[in-house]
Amino acid sequence: MYNYIKKNKFKVLVLPLILYWLILFIGTSLPSDNITDIFEVSDKIKHFGAYLGLAFLLSLNFYFQDKRKFLKKYFVLGTVLICSIYGVIDELHQLLVPNRSADIHDWLADFLGSIVGIGISCLFLKYLEKKEINLETN
Repeated sequence: MYNYIKKNKFKVLVLPLILYWLILFIGTSLPSDNITDIFEVSDKIKHFGAYLGLAFLLSLNFYFQDKRKFLKKYFVLGTVLICSIYGVIDELHQLLVPNRSADIHDWLADFLGSIVGIGISCLFLKYLEKKEINLETN
C-alpha cells in the first residue's frame, strides 16, 4: 500500500486534499441561513471533524511529497502551522459572510481537530511502514 500511495500520489493524496479543502472553503463561505443542518451536533464538533480531516490529508501530502525534504522531515510541524493559520484566516473570513461570526472557540476546535488528525496520520504511517517492512522480509 505504501508503494501504491507513492506511485499514485495525485489521485490518492493531492486530488482528495484539493477537493476536501475546496468543499471546506465553500462550506464556510456560505451564509449560515443557507445551510441545511443534516446533523444536529455542536458546531465545535463540526469544526473539530473538519480540521481533523484536513490535517490528516495535508500531513500525508507533506509526508509523501518528494520536492521539499524539510516538509517530509517536519510534516507534523508544517501541518500544525498550515492548519492553525488557515483556521485563523477562515474565522476572520467568516466576519465577511452574512450570518457568520468569528469565534476563538471555533478556532480552538479547529486546532484540536488538527492535532488529532495528525496523530491519526502518524499512526497510519507507522502501520504502512510496518506493513512494508513485513512485505520486504517475507
